[in-house]
Amino acid sequence: MNELPFDPIQLMREHPEKMRVPGGLLTKQGPQDYVGSVPAITGTLFFNDAHTLEVREAICECFGDYESIAKEHLTWLWREDPPEGPDKMPYVKAQPMRTMMKRIDESGIVSFGYTSGQQPHDAGDWEFQVHGLRGWRAKMGGWGLSVLRFSLPLLYVEEHPTTFQDLFVKFARRLKAVHGYGGHGLVLSLVRSDDNEPFEAYLSQHLLGLDIGGPIEAGRSASQGIKTVSWLTALSHEMIGKVGGLQTLRNELPGQWFALYDYGAGLVIQSGPKPEAAPADQAKPARLVLPNMLFKPLRANEVSLHRPSSVGEPRIIGWGAQQWLQRFDVPEEEILAYKAKLLDEPKLTPETTLPDRL
Repeated sequence: MNELPFDPIQLMREHPEKMRVPGGLLTKQGPQDYVGSVPAITGTLFFNDAHTLEVREAICECFGDYESIAKEHLTWLWREDPPEGPDKMPYVKAQPMRTMMKRIDESGIVSFGYTSGQQPHDAGDWEFQVHGLRGWRAKMGGWGLSVLRFSLPLLYVEEHPTTFQDLFVKFARRLKAVHGYGGHGLVLSLVRSDDNEPFEAYLSQHLLGLDIGGPIEAGRSASQGIKTVSWLTALSHEMIGKVGGLQTLRNELPGQWFALYDYGAGLVIQSGPKPEAAPADQAKPARLVLPNMLFKPLRANEVSLHRPSSVGEPRIIGWGAQQWLQRFDVPEEEILAYKAKLLDEPKLTPETTLPDRL
């Protein structure tokens, strides 16, 4: 495979906002002339009933909130199997989502991918995508859950320290989310993700707090359990009941470091004041280890992360995927030590939490 033209780990630590990763890194063909991936803060929520009018309206409301912030940055809209019109168009020429949504019948697929890349196939750190199951698939069962993912640039989140949490909780409430997560991630080219998974796989070995794997793939196993914990973790009340309920969360996740937000169908847990990349060469952060161990019984047995390798390029599949799921696991006898370690980690502040925390 080709040599990397820069040190991504050093750049992520010092100037992550400058990372615009060339497409096709670590593939046989080598770097290509487009943006293959961009680091961002990403939020992913899994939900049911995207074929119903109520949930489709909720999706439109979510996008309306996102669009009010991101509108000047959005450049392209991609759609899968639209009932009319092209599958790709400039954002400025696209009709409002609500107008397009009304033309999708119950058996149609709810598929919208708004990006901020200069070229249609460029990745951008402003992205909103939703993939809703067709009605007959949702009714049949066994196809997983529908999924919505949105991203905000790293610097924007740093300069607006509660905007991401506000959007995440609002979206979870509207969608009646079953579960979800939000934190550091890579936004891959929406239509060339296969060529950019190898770089994501490489980076994930160095940054444990990085979400990996596409949202659509994650949705296929989302009905089996959660994929990961992150800076923000959404869990339905049913899931929270399986780990002891609200009082257990309060006992195990102290309020100076963990904030709880009620979104109606469940709770969002905020772990620390800001997203945590968790470099692999440093100690695992207690604010991720402790919720990971508490919610471990809710974890899916396996998840779909990457496609199989074609010529030996890095991918996170099989045993590697299982190891990724377990990356914040520690022996039970070490949990007390991590509770002590938490005392030295950054605490929440009024400036980094929403006012309506429990």
